[in-house]
Amino acid sequence: MNGKRVLLVLLSMMLFSVGASAQMVKASFGVTGGGIATQMHTEPATSAPLYISGYGGLFSTVNFGELLGARVGVNYAMQGGQYSIGSANISVDQSYINIPVCVLINLKSFITLEAGLYRNILLNSSYNENGGDNVTISPDEGALAYNFGALAGISFNFGKVMFLNMRYNHGLSKSYVMYGKGYPSSAITVGLGFNIISTKKKAF
Repeated sequence: MNGKRVLLVLLSMMLFSVGASAQMVKASFGVTGGGIATQMHTEPATSAPLYISGYGGLFSTVNFGELLGARVGVNYAMQGGQYSIGSANISVDQSYINIPVCVLINLKSFITLEAGLYRNILLNSSYNENGGDNVTISPDEGALAYNFGALAGISFNFGKVMFLNMRYNHGLSKSYVMYGKGYPSSAITVGLGFNIISTKKKAF
């Protein structure tokens, strides 16, 4: 089952479960940003340490009643890796449009669990090698144009405006090709979100 089908199943289950009981639909639009720690899952000989960068973007949240909701975001995100092969120090850098789609479970007014899928669309990439001959290649042919994965996270809500979000993104497709072999990547994000506009409407 591909990523789109999994997402449709998740959203269908959510809408079916709340259809009989939801009385109020609450929607909000806001901005978010924070840090990313990325791990490229390559061979042990070229395994890269965590690559620290950042992200920022927009999101929309819809809550169906008190328990369930959904969130969609569009972020600009930077990822990459750094590793050594012999005397050469290599760094790869990528920037993406990141689109996460989540189902939300509101446990308490201040705790929200989330699970869903994400899609990355490559914007820019570069390959830099130092040691011996200095080499810079941009765009980096090893960076794939698209990748997707699954995500799970938790948010701590501080009132109705601000929340702290922590999320784990696990790649389900290849994101980088090295020596003819493709590898996925994973990332941990920690950031703040701010609800700028909020609306409430009685559904039925």
